[in-house]
Amino acid sequence: MRCCVRKGKIEMNGSRIRFPNVAVALLAAGGAVMAAGLNTDVALTPPEGGTIIRVQWRQSETVDDPTLLGRHVEMGVVPITLVHGLTANLTLLGTLPVIRREVRFGSGAGDDASGVGDLGVLVKYRFFQDDQPGRTTRWAALVGAELPSYDDRLSSESFDPIIGVVWTRQRPRWWLDADLVYKLNTAGGAAGEDQVRADTALSLRLWSGEGGTIGPWGLYAVGEINARFLTDGSRQVFVSPGIQWIMPRWILEAGLQLPIHQEVASPRLDAEETLVLSTRFQF
Repeated sequence: MRCCVRKGKIEMNGSRIRFPNVAVALLAAGGAVMAAGLNTDVALTPPEGGTIIRVQWRQSETVDDPTLLGRHVEMGVVPITLVHGLTANLTLLGTLPVIRREVRFGSGAGDDASGVGDLGVLVKYRFFQDDQPGRTTRWAALVGAELPSYDDRLSSESFDPIIGVVWTRQRPRWWLDADLVYKLNTAGGAAGEDQVRADTALSLRLWSGEGGTIGPWGLYAVGEINARFLTDGSRQVFVSPGIQWIMPRWILEAGLQLPIHQEVASPRLDAEETLVLSTRFQF
């Protein structure tokens, strides 16, 4: 089916479907790149042969060491994610985190490390799709693993399978995404806990327009709830406000991840706020 976007309408095989605002043009022109919060997955997929590159910068701290070491950890992580549409419903995702970690002890000593973390490789299969003019509801399944980088002090050195499910509902003015992901950690010792991740993100259009050279654009506010549960009983819940400037082929976004509930088992540390800056580009 041939589809093109023009001002005020979507043309499909010569028939015209009017849309009420420019946000729906963004949905048609770049639906795969426009959805999702900064910390939540999305059930939309790029078209067959389409590719999305996402680069984030995440700066965080962990504090309140329950041991006598008095650790204070600062982490700068740059996850580089490549998303490629193998078919209309099947997508391959790969994420390589570049990490800079600084550990300071109560004694005044330090321990710094930099390199690459474990490589995440996932396949996303969209198994449900209900499209209406200007709106869509979709479900997708995730399966894959984290592969060890064997980078000294930054890798778990274990093969960790991952399964999950993702749901997306989009409307002209807002969209809602949710995911539930389970990672089986095969590492031994204190690092060997399984993890359940549950995220929900609501995006709301604040302002939109259309430029003659840049096409339709939109400014969106994002609110997320991100929860993490480990099999040692640790659990953390974060509220994550953010902002996104969305173009048909790229996004600029920024946000904070703020802890609102934490119960972590020793020797884990409590998380403080995380600053997130991100860009996405689809081609």
